Amino acid sequence: MQQVIDFFKGLFATDQWPARWHCGNWSAFHGWLYILSDLCIWIAYFLIPIIILNYVSKKKSGIKFQKIYLLFAAFILFCGMTHLLDAVMFWIPVYRLNALVRLITAVVSLLTVYYLIKILPIAFRLKTTEELEKEVARRIEAEEKLAEANASLTSFAYIASHDLQEPVRKVRMFANQLKDQYNGQLDDEGHLLIEKILQSCSRMQTMTTDILTLSAYTDQIAMSTVETESAINIALQDLESKIQLAGAEITVLPLPEVYGNQSYLAHLFLNLLSNSIKFCKGKPIIKIWGERSGNNVQLYIEDNGIGIAEDGKQKIFYAFQKMHGKHEYEGSGLGLAICKRIIDIHHGSISVSSQIDEGSTFAITLSAIKFEQ
Repeated sequence: MQQVIDFFKGLFATDQWPARWHCGNWSAFHGWLYILSDLCIWIAYFLIPIIILNYVSKKKSGIKFQKIYLLFAAFILFCGMTHLLDAVMFWIPVYRLNALVRLITAVVSLLTVYYLIKILPIAFRLKTTEELEKEVARRIEAEEKLAEANASLTSFAYIASHDLQEPVRKVRMFANQLKDQYNGQLDDEGHLLIEKILQSCSRMQTMTTDILTLSAYTDQIAMSTVETESAINIALQDLESKIQLAGAEITVLPLPEVYGNQSYLAHLFLNLLSNSIKFCKGKPIIKIWGERSGNNVQLYIEDNGIGIAEDGKQKIFYAFQKMHGKHEYEGSGLGLAICKRIIDIHHGSISVSSQIDEGSTFAITLSAIKFEQ
């Protein structure tokens, strides 16, 4: 133990050994060859860790096994220190300090080896650059096929919905003609049947119109910074008669701007506000507010409507998912599916919190800054 204490007390002592120039028979050529070689190795070993640390600091979020980079940097740095001290000892014989640096180098070397052995099984499971490129190519091909399939499906939905409009119009026209021409010859049951035909036609027309609307929404649109209140005002103007008829009270607080398409966002708010008015048993009271959080904007639409059951909070955003009977509330069950489609195009999200007979609050997240379309 005393030897250890004495060792650290004389760590920088130079009086017990001669300088290396005076130890042995060095020629000038031999000595300077040794010194310059050690100094060149030290400079390289000093710069390599700096390059490694600079790389890790800039790429740290995407680098696996960061610890091994740091251990390599420390290992190389201490190896370089041994070469520097070897050159220095030609004039200053700090043998104790050299021994301590070599001990530290040995410990760091063993830690590096231990960590390498530890990560090798994981590293062997990682995909090579060639494998990753093939996977990326496969994914790109799959995305292209999916885009083609979606385009075909959208085109089919548009054509099918458009073509359905004409026979529905004809059925409605013939039903009205039947009602007008044979009004006096029809009994109560006949009138009831014609009314049911007309109501079914009306629902069918609403459904096909909504399908056309849903299929028409695409992400190939121009986007820019939008004043959210302007988009809401467009929706309020379109809903003016419904608002007056229901006596709805709508409060719009100051809202942050969002990045998107004003026309699409206006339709989003139109559908949400229309639902808040429609699904309310008394006077609709609606409040809209929002806030910016980092690069995102949170918007909330709160109403005092009939509410949504727990098992319906996810289903309502899918097509044809109606929580009520077709005779209770009019509609095709596509309104919120259209909202979801618009939100997806804007790379946002929509959710709802609600309780039966206590109203609902729709929460919308949109980007405040430009995103990659």
